[in-house]
Amino acid sequence: MPQHASKKLVSLWSDPKARLILTANFLLVVGSGMTWIAVPWLLIHQPNGEALYGVSNAILTLMILILLPYLGKIIDRSSRKKVIVGYFLFGIATNLFIIAMILLEHHVATWHLIFGISLGSLGASVYYPAQYAFNQEVLSRDKYRALSGAIEVQWQAAAMIAGGLAAFLINRVPLTFILLLDTLTFASGLLVISFVPYQKTPASGSGSPSAWQMMFQGFAYLRGRPRLSLVMFSSFLPFLGVMLGNYLTPIFVKDVLMAGPEVYGFGEVFYSLGAVIAGLTIPPMSSRLGLVSTLLLTVGAYTVAVAASPLLPTVRVLLFSMALQGWGNAGSRVARSTLALETVPNDLMGRITLFYSVLERLLRALFLAMITHQVATIGARSGYWTIVAIGAFAWISIVACRRFRRYKVEPVTVIGKSA
Repeated sequence: MPQHASKKLVSLWSDPKARLILTANFLLVVGSGMTWIAVPWLLIHQPNGEALYGVSNAILTLMILILLPYLGKIIDRSSRKKVIVGYFLFGIATNLFIIAMILLEHHVATWHLIFGISLGSLGASVYYPAQYAFNQEVLSRDKYRALSGAIEVQWQAAAMIAGGLAAFLINRVPLTFILLLDTLTFASGLLVISFVPYQKTPASGSGSPSAWQMMFQGFAYLRGRPRLSLVMFSSFLPFLGVMLGNYLTPIFVKDVLMAGPEVYGFGEVFYSLGAVIAGLTIPPMSSRLGLVSTLLLTVGAYTVAVAASPLLPTVRVLLFSMALQGWGNAGSRVARSTLALETVPNDLMGRITLFYSVLERLLRALFLAMITHQVATIGARSGYWTIVAIGAFAWISIVACRRFRRYKVEPVTVIGKSA
């Protein structure tokens, strides 16, 4: 890693607030990562599990799409720290409920798995945008680039650990044990995040618009910046592809590669390894090449990586593809995060994130329905070509809109510093 990048990360880690935020996220990802690998694998082995997995994902995505404007209002109008603490408590309660139901019914039922996925997705839809806005409030502007890279590194390092643990545990311990580990990491993360000093930044303007009004305020901001808006939207599309790939990968491993949960788990490890490398390399790369050039490299790499799996369906190619997908998707996310932090005012951050989340969720529901049908009628390999088309569209859009006007953002008052 370049010396100046390592110095920035050391400087970031020296900030006690950053240390607490990174530690809490690390604990969260380790626990939830194990669950998010174990539950889909168990679900696709249930009767009609592959179809149920796809259909439930599509329905859940549409439900969250309807709720997102209200979730965005909570994020923008409430204490971001309270929202994050509430998410940790929600995760603990969800895990304990599912554990209790499994113990009472003496087996893992399909509804246990679908219920766990559904509530987990709902909670994450609140947590990640709230955590993003929370970071912008409590840390100074000069730490944004280092923070974007550091969060990606610690998230993916935690996901590597989670993937390795899940690969080892899935066929060796009951699901209740994995859920209990997840609960303990949630409780630990809750304890850590509670120590972050926080004071909510006063919202600009007067009155309290409705949730849908807030979403359209985000759209109005973006409409006046069409090229910037399309670049940001295109940078979201690898994430859309990853969400679709989360459905495809376990089915591809099971039906095409004829492999077990170890390959699926280690695929996640390789994905996380690529994402860790992205977190270390993208901040200095974006400083040298610029954010748009970095997005072109990362989105292009992701698209090529996805195409490799259906072209050469072997375990080795899958692992290489997952690593390159991790680098491409995480790299585009780091570059997009920096672009948003530098161009979007804090009081509009929730609205902007909300608008793109609504759009991404709508597209995800539509493409999940399409890919579920493709898997049932043609096979898992065909679904990857749909994702390749999405990545290609994103890359072409960034090229077409690469010259956009820069909009500077006034820094918010950082907690612990005078205005």
